[in-house]
Amino acid sequence: MPPNPRPALLFLVLYAGLIAFGSLYPFAGLSGLEHWAGEFITAPLPRFITRSDISTNLLAYLPLGYALALRLGLPRRRLRAIVFATFVGFLYSLSMESLQQLVPGRIASNLDIFLNTLGVFLGALLTLHHRRWLRAGRALWRWRSRWFRVSPAADFGLCLLLLWVLAQFTLQPFPGAGWLGLHLRPLDTPPGRLDQINWPWFAAAWLEIAALGTFAASLLRPGRYVGAMLSLLLVAFTVKLLAATLLLKLKVVGGVLSLETLAAFLLAFWFLLIPEVSRRRRAAALVLLVIILGVRVALAGYLVWPIASLFNLIGLAKASASLWPYLALGVLAWLKFSAAVSRRSAASPG
Repeated sequence: MPPNPRPALLFLVLYAGLIAFGSLYPFAGLSGLEHWAGEFITAPLPRFITRSDISTNLLAYLPLGYALALRLGLPRRRLRAIVFATFVGFLYSLSMESLQQLVPGRIASNLDIFLNTLGVFLGALLTLHHRRWLRAGRALWRWRSRWFRVSPAADFGLCLLLLWVLAQFTLQPFPGAGWLGLHLRPLDTPPGRLDQINWPWFAAAWLEIAALGTFAASLLRPGRYVGAMLSLLLVAFTVKLLAATLLLKLKVVGGVLSLETLAAFLLAFWFLLIPEVSRRRRAAALVLLVIILGVRVALAGYLVWPIASLFNLIGLAKASASLWPYLALGVLAWLKFSAAVSRRSAASPG
């Protein structure tokens, strides 16, 4: 057992409860136990299997496997903990899928049980390097302190950058969520003429990356601008590539990461290097975020929340993309308020 098992136990209980809530939602119209049957366990696999379903099941149960193995494991008995955690995860997934038969609109699936159990197993395997993850976390914190402001507002802003990663599983620039069609031009067929260029996609991608860059720049320490912006854009492009590869067939990944997307990244980088933008990065971020919300209201028809379920990867990503501009505006206001308080404190006598 780890020296301090309480955090792992608390996370385990809360996360298992969250999975149960997502598995059994909306709870309305529950059937009686007489409707339960075990035939789904040996039923043929579903005819259509989507990458988003596979990713959702694997990723949802991976943290559960990590917490289970960490809670159950001894320093020299990790392999035993991995086996036990996988078995417990299998039983938990089996119980959730079985209960789904009693919820109208939910479908019990033997494929989901397999993917959930695989996610638990992969998460449990990661505990073999738990101490390395802790060392990496400490090193990451030291890097964070060197590059970014140390304040609660900056911490929340960095969490928003992680939320942006989740938003990429919509496979769309978040200004376009709700109105922009998914751009799926095959990789080997670039546009041959100007009228074949997807200009709305280009504009939405530029808006997203420019807003992301100016927002991230608002969290930086002085003197950490150009290198940070280049690193941010490289990481952002890699994240989009990984999300598209996970959810799409390879032949259409080039649509998401197309000429329009590449041009948007390059133009956004040029924009971020403009001296006036770098000096007034917080104001630039504010203007871009307001434009994003204006575009959403005009073209998507909603202001805050899309019509999406929170209990799959795509729905959760859409919700994250919808909330991100509002949360970013809140962080900018928090940073401005904190700076004003610091100036007043510095100006006040002794």
